[in-house]
Amino acid sequence: MPTPKKGLVTLTMPRSGSTWLSSLTNATNQMGLADEWLDFKYLKRPFGPRGRPPLYARTLRSGSTENGHFAVKLFPRHLLQVMDGYQMDFLRKCCREHEVKIILLTRKDRVAQAISLVRAMQTGKWSSSRTAKSSRYQQRPRYNFGAISQAAFHIGRGYDFWRSYLALGDLPYEAFSYESLIDDTVPYFNTVNRHFGLALPAPPKSDLVVQRDHITDEWRSRFLEDVKTFGIPASTFSPKQPAKTPLNALRLLLGRPVKIDRFGYNAFA
Repeated sequence: MPTPKKGLVTLTMPRSGSTWLSSLTNATNQMGLADEWLDFKYLKRPFGPRGRPPLYARTLRSGSTENGHFAVKLFPRHLLQVMDGYQMDFLRKCCREHEVKIILLTRKDRVAQAISLVRAMQTGKWSSSRTAKSSRYQQRPRYNFGAISQAAFHIGRGYDFWRSYLALGDLPYEAFSYESLIDDTVPYFNTVNRHFGLALPAPPKSDLVVQRDHITDEWRSRFLEDVKTFGIPASTFSPKQPAKTPLNALRLLLGRPVKIDRFGYNAFA
């Protein structure tokens, strides 16, 4: 059994302000290095039970600062990808073996979050410090009523997933909203300070800047008007069906379970 370490796990959904919030604790170099360590690019072979130990060790190592504290940011799809690929509940294992503080971070303004998500998917620009690296992204985002509607429902399902997961697992956690922290991060910072047994001063300023602009305001006004005129598209009410890939067709022919597209919609449609 490994020596228990202290860790911070933030459960959230995209465009909730989690990158900004993580940048505050990351800047201390004593509260772990929070990132999406279970995103697609970090999932490597071998998969299945043989791949569990190296994935688990690599994730904790990547998210650790020199003092041994670790931090990980999770979306529902991260947890489910690892369950699918490695047959491991990463969060449950962490909580069983280490002293983990769970933070549930949500955003109250669902429309703003959905608009932000669609824009980021279209442009590939997920934060003010990053630029798109693929030519498939659009330099200028294009308003899409259906995509924003689907994004809003996708975000809601994600938050419901975390609340149900935490309740069924009887896991203690503290909840914060982006709106409650944007003007005062001290309550969050003090919570993390106490968990790690630190006495650091007030959190540093983040070098990330808010990406909201006139396009956000224009899309919001247009979206609310479209909802009033057309109602909510029927396509938003159910999760996406199995991904249409050659591999899924083969799995179907062989009578094996097909892969579900866990992201849920297409921002380019």
